[in-house]
Amino acid sequence: MLTQADNAILVVDMQNDWVLPSSPLHVAGAYATLPAIAKFLDYGRANGWAVIYIYRIHRPSGIDAELFRRHYFEEGHPICIAGTPGAAIPDEIKPQQGDISITKQRFSAFFQTDLDLVLRGLGVKKVFVTGTQYPNCIRSTAVDSMGLDYDTTVVTDCCSAATEEVANANIFDIRNMGIPCIPSSEIMK
Repeated sequence: MLTQADNAILVVDMQNDWVLPSSPLHVAGAYATLPAIAKFLDYGRANGWAVIYIYRIHRPSGIDAELFRRHYFEEGHPICIAGTPGAAIPDEIKPQQGDISITKQRFSAFFQTDLDLVLRGLGVKKVFVTGTQYPNCIRSTAVDSMGLDYDTTVVTDCCSAATEEVANANIFDIRNMGIPCIPSSEIMK
C-alpha cells in the first residue's frame, strides 16, 4: 500500500460514458488518449507515483447532477451511475492494486471531495492532470490544484476535448494561468 509519494497522476473522468465511442455522451477525443494515458500510468507507477482515479458518480435520480445535465436522467438516460458499465474505467487503463479512487459530482476533482486531504496525506507536491475533458473537468481540476499550491502540470497528450480547437483554446488559457501544459514524452525523459 502506497503511503508516501511526491508525485500523483490524476485520471479525471476517464469512464466509459465519456470515453467509449458507442456512448451517446462520449467526448470525441477521449478514446484516442487511452494508449498515452496507459503508458504514462505505467511510467508513474514504476517511479512510485500515486495514481488517483477521479470518478464522476451520480445517484440514479440525478438529483446530485448539475442542473444542465438533469434532463438526461429525466429522459431516462442517466449517466455515471455507480456499478454500471458506463461508470467504469476502460480496460486499457483500469485501476490496479494500490491505486486510489475519489468520487465527485462536479467539474473539479477538488470540489467537495477528499482529494486534497489524500494528496496531503501522501505528501504529494506535484500533480499531473490527465483525462477528459479540457473545458470542464480538466481545467477546473488544474486551476484548483494550482490554487491549493500543488505544482500542477496538464499532460496534453493524455487529455481530451470534443474538438482539437476546444483543446487548443483551453491549453492556451491554462498556460496563461501559469500551469504548464506539456506532452507526456517531456515528462518521461
